[in-house]
Amino acid sequence: MIARFSAAAVALGFTQIGAAPALAVVPDYTDFTSESKGGAIHTQAVREATRGGGVFVTAGAEDPPDRYFSATPALCSLVTSFDGPSTRYDFACTEGEQLAYEGIECGPDEFAEGALFREVRQPDGSWGPPELVGDEGCITPADLLAEAEREFATLPIAPSSIVVQPPDGWTLVNVPTITYTDSAEQTFDATLLGIPVQIRATPESFAWDYADGSAPLVTSDPGGPYPDHTVHHTYEQPVESLTIGLTTSWSGQFRIAGAPTWTDVPGTATTASAAEPLQVYEARSRLVADPVG
Repeated sequence: MIARFSAAAVALGFTQIGAAPALAVVPDYTDFTSESKGGAIHTQAVREATRGGGVFVTAGAEDPPDRYFSATPALCSLVTSFDGPSTRYDFACTEGEQLAYEGIECGPDEFAEGALFREVRQPDGSWGPPELVGDEGCITPADLLAEAEREFATLPIAPSSIVVQPPDGWTLVNVPTITYTDSAEQTFDATLLGIPVQIRATPESFAWDYADGSAPLVTSDPGGPYPDHTVHHTYEQPVESLTIGLTTSWSGQFRIAGAPTWTDVPGTATTASAAEPLQVYEARSRLVADPVG
């Protein structure tokens, strides 16, 4: 459950009902994200910067006029003082203090977003007390779908490997040449709008180009080695050298880090692979006399 803080709670400090984990350090301000458009802070940019525990500082001034951070009830109580130039928040819990809040619950596949706070620089250069400027809430996979689609299109998916049998760079006319590949999925860690996610690519179809003028063989089967082979091609003419190619189509899914459910990503990605050069021989038969015993 996530608490929804009121402005009054911010003024007094806030405490989560029940035990809360002790948090002594907040993000180092030297690693913040800055953005300003016409002097106005845009909520989306602020949210993205603070979701991962960062601090957003308004750009365009030598001494930033304000800064933003997110906090959750797990912080127990927010104190407005800083520990000198180290810019660490001091957190203290007032035992027994219980402030009113409206509770909301996030599902197992959602990201719990903390309340957003703003501090304004005072005339003496210090930071004023934090004010609540945005409620906490739940980010769902649907909120991240468009970003997941863009991220999936740029993933460095490793091309599928190609295995050819016979294995020594040659094969025979009128004898099946076996090909197969790996069907393993690939998983990547990413950040979408400041939220950590996992994206996975799963091979869905394989288009084999046997480089002899025949149409590509398209299958959902990655094939297998002899004698359980299911993908193969028979050459009809000898060839000095050719290169078998493979185009793999991948589907995508993503989930918020730690969530149990994967969500489909629209569209597909493709990778291209090439085998080592292959020579196709023609085997000729001839009659020979029986050896004399």
